[in-house]
Amino acid sequence: MKHTQARLAHEIRERISTILRQRVGDPRLAEVSVNEVRVAPDGSYARIYWGTLGPVAAAKEAIEKAKPYLRRCLAAELQIRRVPELDFRLDETLARAERVEGVLRELEQERAAKQKKEEPA
Repeated sequence: MKHTQARLAHEIRERISTILRQRVGDPRLAEVSVNEVRVAPDGSYARIYWGTLGPVAAAKEAIEKAKPYLRRCLAAELQIRRVPELDFRLDETLARAERVEGVLRELEQERAAKQKKEEPA
């Protein structure tokens, strides 16, 4: 990622977070957090990874509804010629990590049970 891409991604992340927190009045977006932004090399689109503590389906619907407003706000705030298209994706990193931890716990329990069976009485 080029320096300008990284800087633009950081700026978009900060601005979207602020807009969601201060300007958007939709209560479904109250618990949405922007985790990461990746900008295309040509700056044509920005993929925004988000998470929520509330209901995912409701937040996803609210984000899609607010997307044009968010892009207009970015256009007013960013000093760039062309504001990238916004592509919101649910960040599933935390869910994947929890699944991996669950599998590791199961394996550890199985190993402990197996060792217990093998010990002479």
